Amino acid sequence: MSRTSTLELRTEAGRLVTEARSVLEKADEEKRALTSEEETRFDALHADAEQKIAQAQRHERQGLADAGFTEPAEGPQAERNIDSTQKGKAETRVSGPTATPEYADAFVSFLRTGRTNGLIEKEQRATLQADLDTGGGFFAASERLIQGILKNVDDSLIIRQLATVYQVARNETLGIARLDGDITAFEFGTAGELTSAAEDTGLAFGKRELRPRDLKRKLIKISKALLRSSRIDVEGFVTARVAYALAAGLESAYMTGGGASGPLGLFTASDDGIGTARDVVTGNATGFTADGLITIQGTLKDAYQGAARWLFHRDAITAIRKLKDGMGQYLWQPGLSAGTPNVILGKPYVTGDKVPKTYTNGLYAGMYGDYSFYWIADAVSGTVQRLAELYSLTGQVGLLFDDMAADAAPVLAEAFVRIKIAAA
Repeated sequence: MSRTSTLELRTEAGRLVTEARSVLEKADEEKRALTSEEETRFDALHADAEQKIAQAQRHERQGLADAGFTEPAEGPQAERNIDSTQKGKAETRVSGPTATPEYADAFVSFLRTGRTNGLIEKEQRATLQADLDTGGGFFAASERLIQGILKNVDDSLIIRQLATVYQVARNETLGIARLDGDITAFEFGTAGELTSAAEDTGLAFGKRELRPRDLKRKLIKISKALLRSSRIDVEGFVTARVAYALAAGLESAYMTGGGASGPLGLFTASDDGIGTARDVVTGNATGFTADGLITIQGTLKDAYQGAARWLFHRDAITAIRKLKDGMGQYLWQPGLSAGTPNVILGKPYVTGDKVPKTYTNGLYAGMYGDYSFYWIADAVSGTVQRLAELYSLTGQVGLLFDDMAADAAPVLAEAFVRIKIAAA
């Protein structure tokens, strides 16, 4: 699509937003609530506007790719996406026999037939096979497959694009990363005097170790006809399905995980992550208020405002689009120019299906913060067992994924402000 056509999409989005606002303003002038028909029309107009903005953004990204550029990722994860010619091997890559092209091809053959078809040496097979079943058994997944799964997960989970992500070995730990407090400010001594160093007690470390924790095994079933077909990209199909299941589990854990046997979530009140001292109420027992969101944004220290974003369920955005500040300006503003995101109070927002969305009774309803202080530890490993006989009566083959692990936790509570609906 041409630049002109992209501009037309954004212009049309602006027209739709203006039309939606006229619906609200008419009701305001008449000092009444929106009718059910007006509510439906308002929501439809905004949905159409957001769809056109998203379409324009997709074409702009494609335009960059066509011109030979790769759009830089935002946040700390961008560094690990740097081309290997610029920074050696990307941080997500690991070395070893599973990283070779020969092993990747042999692994695809294993998925299709249960055999490696001589693509790797017998000694390599013995090293990479995780059990003693000479008919197939568990095989270490190829790095290409694991990287494809992680790439798909990254693309589907916005929080991973904003968080700090570390790739670690299966049993490696990042140690105890959380800061309970911070170093107090340096002070000037008396002029001309040498003073002894004072011990600082403001910096204290938390108790939770950040290390990959086991994910339960996952089984997927594929028809034998599909596996045999040379027209089907079996590796791509398996990558997509495993990534879908992995992303669903990880998103729930990143948002509301308890931290005992898996990640500690952003919306879990914990002294090992974000305590209740970082909760700010919205000022309303059933939803959001403009003054409440302004207060929440102002609670975050300036040091974190530059990278800060709102985090909501999409249902919350529907409500926030209708809010005005004391000057009559809408808090939600569309991104109508190329590369400009939609904003709330001038800051971008992201949405997630697993963000809490029950807007009542003192429950959590969103967040504002710098998500680079949410650390994620992924174990780049995995084994696959091919179950050829168990599902033979249904003409299927089972692929059992095991030995995958992950962990995550907030490491600095003051980088976040958690939004809480005011108790009735």
